[in-house]
Amino acid sequence: MSEPPVPPPEDLRVAEVLQKVRSGVRQRRAESTTLAGGGEETRSGLLALKQREYVQEPVAFSHRPGLGRFIVLARKAFYKLFLKWLIRPVLEQQNGFNQAAARLIEDLVESQERAARELRQLSARVEALERRLEEKERAGG
Repeated sequence: MSEPPVPPPEDLRVAEVLQKVRSGVRQRRAESTTLAGGGEETRSGLLALKQREYVQEPVAFSHRPGLGRFIVLARKAFYKLFLKWLIRPVLEQQNGFNQAAARLIEDLVESQERAARELRQLSARVEALERRLEEKERAGG
């Protein structure tokens, strides 16, 4: 009986590399579909985050029609005399943290989108290489 022709070592190496690339692409696809909740959903979440990025000082108010002005005046005076010096540094610290967190989240979303684009490009390239390899095998065998 005749044995099937043994492919040259270079073709074995190409097949091995392609198999590794395929498994990597499958893994990245699974990761990206797991992590990507949806483009529109992510954008609306980022917009909501940007809208709540700054914490402001409290605004004195009263819902009582007659005494309301005096209550608001008393609350403003109490705040300015006793709480302003305590609350402002905390608000500044919180706003700084919120800004840093929002920037980081935006950067993460952009890098995830960039990784998804690269994954699509690599997937198309692997498919093209597989087609070329199949054509080469058909032509050679």
